[in-house]
Amino acid sequence: MRQILILLFFSGSLACAPFQPIHDPFEDQGRSEETAEPGARPLRIDVLDVDQGDATLIIGPGGKTMLIDAGRAGEGLVTVLPFLEAAGVDRLDWIVATHYDADHIGGITEVLRGADQEVGTEDDFFPAEALIDRGGKTDKATDAYEGYAALAAPYRREAEPGMVFPLGDGAEAEVVVVNGRFEDGRQIPLEPDEENEACIGLLITYGSFRYFTAGDLTGGGAPGGYVTKDLETIAGEIVGDVDILHASHHGSESSSNRVFLEETHPEVVVISVGAENDYGHPAATALTRIEDTGATIYRTDRDGAIEIASDGQGYKIFAATASVSEFP
Repeated sequence: MRQILILLFFSGSLACAPFQPIHDPFEDQGRSEETAEPGARPLRIDVLDVDQGDATLIIGPGGKTMLIDAGRAGEGLVTVLPFLEAAGVDRLDWIVATHYDADHIGGITEVLRGADQEVGTEDDFFPAEALIDRGGKTDKATDAYEGYAALAAPYRREAEPGMVFPLGDGAEAEVVVVNGRFEDGRQIPLEPDEENEACIGLLITYGSFRYFTAGDLTGGGAPGGYVTKDLETIAGEIVGDVDILHASHHGSESSSNRVFLEETHPEVVVISVGAENDYGHPAATALTRIEDTGATIYRTDRDGAIEIASDGQGYKIFAATASVSEFP
C-alpha cells in the first residue's frame, strides 16, 4: 500500500465554497523535476458532492481530463459546471456514463450544453475524444436517458473490456468490466433491465497509485430481498490491491461485498451519497464490511467534495468539511 497523507480543511471559506480548487497539492513538498517521478504534476481525482448521485472529475498529470457521470438532472448545472470552472477546466477529453440510471447521467446533458444551456455556443462541453458508455439502449428508459441519448449521439463510443484511456505521463484509466464482460474474458449473462449490473468499472493508475470506480456495480447483495448478481468479486480478482476504492451504488447493501473488499483491500473508501436519502444509503451492513477492512471512509454527505491527489507514489486527500472525531 502507498503512503497516505490526509488533510482535512475546516476553514469557513472552504466549507461555504464547495467549488474551491486546490491547484497543486504537492507544491509544498519542494520536489525538483528530477525527483518528481513518474510525473511532475499530480493526478487529481475530485469526487463531487452531487447529493444522491455520482460525479467524478479526473485531471491527469499530462492535462487530460475525464468526467465520470454527472449526477441527476440539475446537478450538472448547479454543481458540475461551476466545479469545472473553478478548477480551470475548459475542456473534457472524455465523458464516461457508467450506466443509464438518472442519478448518474441526468446531469451529463447539462454539462454538454454548458452554462448557458444552449447547444452550439462557446461554453459547450462536448468531449474532445468521446463520450464513453455501455452502448445499446436501456429497458428502463427515462426522460434522463432519452435526453442523454439524443444529445450525446454523435459522440458516443461503446466501452469494451480492456479499453485504455491515456491521461498523460503514464497515468491511465482502463475498463475492467462493462455489460457483465470482464477484461480477462470472463462473462456473466445479465438481465436486460438491470442497469446496475451492466456498469462500467474503471481502474485508474498512476505509477504505483491505484483507484477503482464502477458506478453502481453489484456484488450479490440483496436490497429489499432482491438478490443481485455478483460482478464485484470477479472485478476484485482482476483489479487486486488498490489504494482507494470508490464504493459502488452509494454504499448500498447490493455492493461492497466482503470477498471484493478482501481482494482490493483499500486503504481509503469514498462514498458518493446524499444526506438523509430515501434509500438508506449507505447501508449499515455495507459500512460494517468496509470498516472491518480498516479502511478510512469519506462520504460526500458528511465531508462534501473530496479531492485526491497522487504523485504516482504517495497521495493526499483533501475534504471540504470534516469532523475530527470521525476521521482519526
